[in-house]
Amino acid sequence: MIGGVSLEQNNLVEVLEPQRFDVELQGTSLLLLAFLKRNERFRSQTDVLTRACNGFGYPLECFVYDFDYLDTAMERFKIKGTPTFLLFSEGQEVNRLIGETDSESLEEFVRSSLEEDVATRL
Repeated sequence: MIGGVSLEQNNLVEVLEPQRFDVELQGTSLLLLAFLKRNERFRSQTDVLTRACNGFGYPLECFVYDFDYLDTAMERFKIKGTPTFLLFSEGQEVNRLIGETDSESLEEFVRSSLEEDVATRL
């Protein structure tokens, strides 16, 4: 339970602790990681993440970074504010979305970021 939201019942979005990050990153071809503070926007942005992940489907795996380690993570990933969403493909960050969003915009962010990533690799 995080901020009144039970992510344990949601198999699409998991809480990611720092010690699991590198393991998940290497084992996942496509990873969306949300950095959310426990505030009045937490529940709505968690719902947005859940709907976007459900809408996008496999192979996207979605996580919320464990807020007990959020300050350290924000330093590590050079995040200036929350909410921030980082998209990783094949172990590399390909894009980030900063600020509140809705599920449709988050899905479009993932799709367009992947298209750009493929274009730059060609």
